[in-house]
Amino acid sequence: MQRVLSLEQSPPLRTVLRYFVATPLFALLAAALLVWQGPAALQSRWSPVTLALTHLFTLGALGMSMVGALIQILPVVAGVELARAKLMTPAVHGLLGAGTLALAGGFLCAEPWLFRAALAMLLPALLWLGASVTIALWQPHAAGAAPMLGTVRLALAALLVTLILAAMLGASFAWPGLSMPLALPRATDLHAMWGVLGWGGLLVAGVAFQVVPMFQVTPLYPAGVHQQLGVAVFLLLAAASTGVPLARIALLLAYAGFAGVTWWLLARRKSPAPDAMTLFWRMSMASLAAICVLWLVPADLAGPGRALALGVLAIVGFLYSAVNGMLYKIVPFLVWRHLQERAAPGQRPPGVKLIIPDDRARAQFHAQAAALALLLAACWFPASLARPAGMALAVSALWLLWNLAGALRISARQAGSRGTTVRSA
Repeated sequence: MQRVLSLEQSPPLRTVLRYFVATPLFALLAAALLVWQGPAALQSRWSPVTLALTHLFTLGALGMSMVGALIQILPVVAGVELARAKLMTPAVHGLLGAGTLALAGGFLCAEPWLFRAALAMLLPALLWLGASVTIALWQPHAAGAAPMLGTVRLALAALLVTLILAAMLGASFAWPGLSMPLALPRATDLHAMWGVLGWGGLLVAGVAFQVVPMFQVTPLYPAGVHQQLGVAVFLLLAAASTGVPLARIALLLAYAGFAGVTWWLLARRKSPAPDAMTLFWRMSMASLAAICVLWLVPADLAGPGRALALGVLAIVGFLYSAVNGMLYKIVPFLVWRHLQERAAPGQRPPGVKLIIPDDRARAQFHAQAAALALLLAACWFPASLARPAGMALAVSALWLLWNLAGALRISARQAGSRGTTVRSA
């Protein structure tokens, strides 16, 4: 597996930071919506407010971070070049952000024109991204990157399925009365499954094959895991989509196996003290295991909050926790490398661990853990806990934003110091 990085192919700092900074901003918007609407946001998975909240998180917070990670990791790890990256990266960022806001507004206001605007922005943005990444993935690449790239290819295929279903669902809202090939509830279930467990889950798994051993200094994932997990998940998604009995349970068990192996690797990291990424990834894998347990609990025993809790565990617990943890490794490293490349003679940039100190990142972890716990409890007790959960999520998002902004402040301060040094010389 690849441990040596092609740092010379790293995209400009601003290219990916615009995506990473947007992650807590969209999480903050979702939190503000939850505080504003309160119990109405957690009464049913079919509520317009719930759908707006969900898409602010999935397309906004998660979408921005996952796209940014792809743009950063593929050139550096695999040594491949994204087609027309200088044009594609800012365009996709703008279209994805504006399209997500339009979609959330469409759900909240029930305005067909907002759904049309969302479709006009989101579909071209994600198809453009998918095409650019697909071209890059079939270029000659570093041999050690193969475990990651195979799973990322399957994640992109899952994204395509997700987009087809999204286009069908969006068209039904954009042009009311339009007939659909699938019933609305069925299409919605498939869209959620392929989006969360296909596109999101496979991308997190593929990136984990690279970043967990590299950043956490753990043993490599067993060959059977990175060779078979992606194929197994994709085939089980297809089987579950066609109604094969027990396919969904097998799908969850496959992810439970991935969670168990990742937890085992994290327990064998060389540094004895867990850093912020370790804590976030443990929470991510624990959430993934909890999905499997809750799924097996009969609905009448689990109560009315079960469906929403599964969504919270998958989106906020599993995917967002993994993303949050990776940001604390990727962003400081990118800023450090940017400063190192631009340092004036005799100027020494701060170390990676000083750009976002781990104690600040760990503090935000505890805030996010509290927010996740409140969100889960609010699924069963929305009347009393929806707004406290939203406030806790807002605190965590603001904390993450402040920590990322601190890294940018260090970058700007060092750049100013370099300018002063050059003028003095």
